Amino acid sequence: MLIVLEGLDGAGKSTQLKAMEAYFKERTRMVRFMHFPCYDTPVYGSLIARFLRGDSGPIDSVDPYLVSLLFAGNRFEMAPRIRKWLQDGEVVLLDRYVYSNIAFQCAKLKNPAEREQLRDFILKMEYEHFGIPRPDVNLFLDVPLTFVKEKLESPRQGEDRSYLQGKDDIHEASLSFQQRVRDVYLDQAVDDKSFRIISCNDQEGRMAQWQVIFERIIPYLP
Repeated sequence: MLIVLEGLDGAGKSTQLKAMEAYFKERTRMVRFMHFPCYDTPVYGSLIARFLRGDSGPIDSVDPYLVSLLFAGNRFEMAPRIRKWLQDGEVVLLDRYVYSNIAFQCAKLKNPAEREQLRDFILKMEYEHFGIPRPDVNLFLDVPLTFVKEKLESPRQGEDRSYLQGKDDIHEASLSFQQRVRDVYLDQAVDDKSFRIISCNDQEGRMAQWQVIFERIIPYLP
């Protein structure tokens, strides 16, 4: 079983993945976890880190087709490990996957037709050309943008930020960009039955408690 958790930057994916891991372990299922991008891979990981640090230029100065190739190549590097876990009957939880590539790269294009063309290019490149495993379900955490704004404006630290080398992530620099990313994510539910939107709002439109959000995820877990 391959389960992907998607969301905007600062959406609380790590918290929900920990809850999902505990859920499966309580049911005596073997669980594996992987976060994308994987920055410690020898080729694509290091290039992605350079891009996100802004070493390759501002966010709108690099062709999104070329950027999508970096993220796709990173998954291709890790695909044998994921495939082995699945063959062993383990549950594989992924923090970001192909739809992150689609959402963050297509959000850089304003023309809907151009977005659709890039989306199709990424899907064909990742699943057909590189042949990476297809998820059983993609879960998108749809969080209030006010929550994302608070997260991005507060200091973010930890080992998972070491790729920045003290710099800012160019994908996290603009709330308007995050809004466009969200719009692209929401569009995916129309075309892919495996893509599920998990509302993270409470009745007042604020961020719900993580336990409430997890209860909304459970129906999509085996």
